[in-house]
Amino acid sequence: MQEIYSLSATKLIKKIKTKKLSVTEVSSAFINRIEQVNPSLNAVLQFDPERILNDAKIADSIISSGIKINKLHGLPITIKDACHVKNFIVSKGCPGLFKTPSTYDSTVVARLKAAGAIILGLTNTPELLLSYESDNLIYGRTNNPYDLTRTPGGSSGGEAAIIAAGGSPAGIGSDAGGSIRQPAHYCGICAHKPTQGLVPLTGNFPLDSAGIGSHLLTMGPMARNVEDLILLMSVISGTDQIDPNAPPVIFKKTIPVNLKSLRIAYFFNNPTDTPPCHDTVKAMSNVIELLRNEFFSVTKDYPELLNSVYRLHLETFMFAGDGGQSIRQLFAKLKQDHISPLSESFLNLASQYKFSVTELRQRLIEVEQFRYGMLRYMENYDIIISPVTATPAHFHGETFANIRDVGYAIAHNLTGWPVTVVPCGYANNGLPIGIQIIAKPWHDHVCLAVAMKIQKTLGVFPIPYIK
Repeated sequence: MQEIYSLSATKLIKKIKTKKLSVTEVSSAFINRIEQVNPSLNAVLQFDPERILNDAKIADSIISSGIKINKLHGLPITIKDACHVKNFIVSKGCPGLFKTPSTYDSTVVARLKAAGAIILGLTNTPELLLSYESDNLIYGRTNNPYDLTRTPGGSSGGEAAIIAAGGSPAGIGSDAGGSIRQPAHYCGICAHKPTQGLVPLTGNFPLDSAGIGSHLLTMGPMARNVEDLILLMSVISGTDQIDPNAPPVIFKKTIPVNLKSLRIAYFFNNPTDTPPCHDTVKAMSNVIELLRNEFFSVTKDYPELLNSVYRLHLETFMFAGDGGQSIRQLFAKLKQDHISPLSESFLNLASQYKFSVTELRQRLIEVEQFRYGMLRYMENYDIIISPVTATPAHFHGETFANIRDVGYAIAHNLTGWPVTVVPCGYANNGLPIGIQIIAKPWHDHVCLAVAMKIQKTLGVFPIPYIK
């Protein structure tokens, strides 16, 4: 018999609706799995089995009463510790923010709850989401389920780790610089970064303090199955009339996609970033050759505009161009005397980048030129396929020494375009490798359709054995 925790969210919901499984049975399976793997992973925070089972019993009673149930009724789900969830302490891994429980749900969480989802817990992040691995002074370090000596990535690293390990069928992360996609790639799961604005950010950090970088940020679903990404997008998308950057657009999963009409561009190497390792190129090449005849055209082509990504994204927005002063001032405001080693590494890098208001203005103009230029490039293509990062998961503590690995991902925070990550192979050391499928803005259904085809061809990656 297939373990309950290995089923997709879509299948779990179907079994609950047809009464083949009770919500209590499903919730108990994930509680047991979290208790089994979380001591090794340290991914799930504020985990309360009693509360979960009580919510499950209420959900079962609703089914028994004959009341029509909602789309996600009884589905257990996890949420990154950057998104307000009522009665949970949302800290973003920062001791200065670890205070009282939230008094409200973010828009995304409210929509998930209204659809019937049950919150299993929050998942670990780096301090203030400032790193590509998940470690902080409150909860400690999260480990990769494929190799505990390696990072699951960040900042949605806890989310990716627990989903990969079968402790949660699906979850919500956030992405301003690859923070959904890099962890998905490192942990062998699927993830979707929506078109910027398609999912409202109300109640998500750092909307209230992101400043000029707020247009880089999105929230999106993470799961082991592409079909579950599509399911969650149908619930969380659409304006809430509060987020000023969220237009009245919703995700429509029913839009048909003719794969035979799609023009695909792909590349392996961004010459300004770390070259992809042999295993990454091999896995990508295998996928491209397997699917070459499924599309109208498949062309190796590199957008030269990507050469400016590191300068425009990391230097301008992530490091802010002020030598790290804004982050130091935030820590001072929070009266936080000690910061994590990862935050120290971040600030050491940020200290190298200082520029004037005049230069900042020029860089913002260049960002807009970059966006226009990329749209021009896509007049010839419907999809771009590229690495997520240059390599599989790094050992703990290596993030900032390999910061140029992420140039492949951050380009599409600058564009604001939708990107889906799907596993495509393994490295020789057994670590998973993902690829990213990039579509034009508001064409989320297209990159998800291509990802679905890839996953159907390769199969869903099995849950790794946790030592």
